[in-house]
Amino acid sequence: MDPKRPDRANIEDALSGYRQLAQMLAGSRLPELPDSSVTMAQMRVLMLLVTIGPTHMSELAGALRISLSTLSGLVDRLVESGLVSRHTDDHDRRQVIVSLSADGVQFLDYFQEVGVSHLRELLLRLSPDEVRSVTTTLDLLMSAAHELPTEEPR
Repeated sequence: MDPKRPDRANIEDALSGYRQLAQMLAGSRLPELPDSSVTMAQMRVLMLLVTIGPTHMSELAGALRISLSTLSGLVDRLVESGLVSRHTDDHDRRQVIVSLSADGVQFLDYFQEVGVSHLRELLLRLSPDEVRSVTTTLDLLMSAAHELPTEEPR
């Protein structure tokens, strides 16, 4: 066992704590999520689009590791709800480009603000030393995230 790496039990304890915190926050009285019929799969599409910007359907399907036909159904529903738009590529009319609409950006901004509000409410209940500890932990997680490969080997 690598002494520089946590064992599986430590990781599972941290993940369990994360899940419990998420469940507690979901049932809290803090700002409500917008009434939405967006599925988790559709949310993945939205989150990827906010990260990479307008992109071809084929690239989006590859990044999400789903078939083009599956993505097409997800995008159809997101277009119907006004959260994304799609149009043909001016340079290659066989290609379709998908992008977030203004409503899609606003929808994701609201979700992010709800998360920040939840976190702010929790941080206000901690001592200054505890807040510094949380900040240090978040810095460690960000450093680890920067070490992740940008694309998995095939």
